[in-house]
Amino acid sequence: MKLRKKTLMTFLTVILLICVMGMAVAAKPYPNKNIFVYIFSSQGGGTDTWVRHLSALMERDLGVNIVCNNLPGANGGNGGMKVWNAPHDGYTVLGASETSMFFGVNDVAPTADQWNFFIAGGSPGVIAVHAKSPYQTIEDLVEAARKHPNQIKISDSGRGKLWNIKAIQLGSAVGVKFQHIPYNGSGPAITALLSREVDAVSCSAGEVIEYVRSGMLRPLVMTEVNGLDFENFGYVKPATDYYPSLKNGYSNLFQWLGFMMPADVPEEVVAAFGRAFEKALQDPKTDQFVKTQSSKKIGLWGAEAKKLASKMESVASWMSYELGLAKKTPTELGIAPLE
Repeated sequence: MKLRKKTLMTFLTVILLICVMGMAVAAKPYPNKNIFVYIFSSQGGGTDTWVRHLSALMERDLGVNIVCNNLPGANGGNGGMKVWNAPHDGYTVLGASETSMFFGVNDVAPTADQWNFFIAGGSPGVIAVHAKSPYQTIEDLVEAARKHPNQIKISDSGRGKLWNIKAIQLGSAVGVKFQHIPYNGSGPAITALLSREVDAVSCSAGEVIEYVRSGMLRPLVMTEVNGLDFENFGYVKPATDYYPSLKNGYSNLFQWLGFMMPADVPEEVVAAFGRAFEKALQDPKTDQFVKTQSSKKIGLWGAEAKKLASKMESVASWMSYELGLAKKTPTELGIAPLE
């Protein structure tokens, strides 16, 4: 009998200690355990590169590990819903880009008003070809598409995403039809060009910069309103210099890379993550990173980031709808056009 009582007391003591320890951990400020980041595109692309760079710096400030996993597919929806369906406590974060601005019209995840944003920076868009390609200029590529409709293949990071839309806009502006080949992220889209499975790739300059430096790829045109000087290559003009009608569309859609959390994550958690995010952006290593990626910092979170996301979501959603890519209309999602 005494043995049973002693065993029972020992068991209850252990349970009490576990509860006390659990309460102590819960009482610690955020974060008190590892943070998991699900990057919604493949390895090697801009989103993956930026998120991993920032996460490594933020770990030092937050004092916990930030574990990054790639979860591509469904135009970012696989990663988006993985985070959305997890507890909204700041320990499950989305590694994201401007692709999330198409979540609603692509019907893959909640719209921008349901998220917090941490917008780090981005790189301008470019259309590039293999170094051995017969196309020396953007006019060459366009003329080939004119002679061979729907046969000139341009790879991109996915249907209905930014680089896909910019390539479609180019074809529409010049009256030709390219064959658009979507991949789960820019990484595999660039690999397809390197193996010459496609004729060109639409992606960011930062994602092909090393291949341009080494002479493996040749940039033809920037899908922006400004040009870019590539190291070991030279200045590449913006598409708007050749086709002025692209100015409105290209000036209102641009790449951004960073993190997202559901909008109802506690304010103190968002603030702690945001402070670490700011410090990572201010780190000298990030200055060097931005330079090598031919990128620029944006550095927004909180109200300013939400404002930017809301504006871009409107532009992206209505443009997707007008191009016939939207699965849901902006109107049914409650997304008004910009005035």
